[in-house]
Amino acid sequence: MFARWLPTIALGWAIGLMGCGTSMPGATDAGVTGGAASGGAASGGSSSGGTSTGGVTASGGSSGGQASGGQSSGGSSSGGTAAGGDSSGGSASGGSGATGSGGGDGPNAVNPSDGCTMAGGEATLTAGGASVASGLSTSIRLSVDSGGSSRDYIIDIPEDYDPTYPYRLIFSWHQAYGSANGNAVGQYPANDGPNFDAENYAYFGLHREATAANDPAIFIAPQGIGNFPWDYERDVVLFDDLLALVTQNLCVDENRVFTTGFSFGAMMSHALSLGRASKLRGAVTMAPANYNFTQPENESATIAYFGITGMSDGTCPWVNSDDQQRGGKYCVLTHAEDNGCASSGEIPTVNGGSNEYLCYDFEDCDANYPVKVCTFDGAHTPSSVSAGSPGDDGLAAFIPPLAWDFISQF
Repeated sequence: MFARWLPTIALGWAIGLMGCGTSMPGATDAGVTGGAASGGAASGGSSSGGTSTGGVTASGGSSGGQASGGQSSGGSSSGGTAAGGDSSGGSASGGSGATGSGGGDGPNAVNPSDGCTMAGGEATLTAGGASVASGLSTSIRLSVDSGGSSRDYIIDIPEDYDPTYPYRLIFSWHQAYGSANGNAVGQYPANDGPNFDAENYAYFGLHREATAANDPAIFIAPQGIGNFPWDYERDVVLFDDLLALVTQNLCVDENRVFTTGFSFGAMMSHALSLGRASKLRGAVTMAPANYNFTQPENESATIAYFGITGMSDGTCPWVNSDDQQRGGKYCVLTHAEDNGCASSGEIPTVNGGSNEYLCYDFEDCDANYPVKVCTFDGAHTPSSVSAGSPGDDGLAAFIPPLAWDFISQF
């Protein structure tokens, strides 16, 4: 059994060891007051390699190439893509593509929210909202009462939103010293580089991928509090309140709600994957950790899970130095255990100095709930072009296509 609850670590200790979520040098968010720094996340592109047996995908190579092909498509190597399959080609009542889904009962059945029957729900939700400077025209800044205080968030609603079609809903959590604004405008999450703008990198590059696939989704970027922005006991209430608000007013497929994030945001997403698994279809975590704040008790509910970690990441390491089942490895293994995957407790990882990334799809998982992991030859960044060298690039990132493939299979 892998650790599912770990005590809160003292803030001074976390800062002293650059605890998970600490921003990288240069990661500033010029558009945020109060000293908050950059938002956003995802990661660098590379040419792809082939797939070997056992669910392993090796990729890497030179800089600049957009990841396309060669990677596993997010499903379990045991044939475990969710029934309902690829979402490409789905159409929203004659409009733009949206969620692909199977019929009948089960996790792949469409589950329309109350907002699908709400007349004028979009106008009600967005009343009094403000545009996001340098953001997408579809992104709106709003606030919600949560836990006795007003909390800011940014929501992105498809331009051709169909109030009768149930869309995917994706929560996008920013990193330490980050912001919802940085997330929504695609600002670099770790290291500076080209193509960190709203068009290329908003919501960790997933908005770009959804647009390219003609498969729009609704995105929410909550705003954290302080430089270490997330506290599970406080912010799970924010998650619950935002989910209730959006599903009441917008047409959402409640069987296709996802969470993603980088660093401290990945830690929040991992915590939600334990404490709110029954509300989520899947999670994509970039540099996750299972420490720094109290983790929730695991619901032991199944959830599709995709974790990504750089093998030289000293901030949110693959395995923490004390190896007490802490680190990105154990985030993945917890879900592999919950989902009935075949596992010896060991995971194939990329070789140091290889300038590659390596993905592994666990075998024999519950077919509806695959577990996937990618390790790369790089440090604490979700946006390196070629697994950490020569730099970061919002458009040539290798993680956004992989993350979208994982999400869009449901």
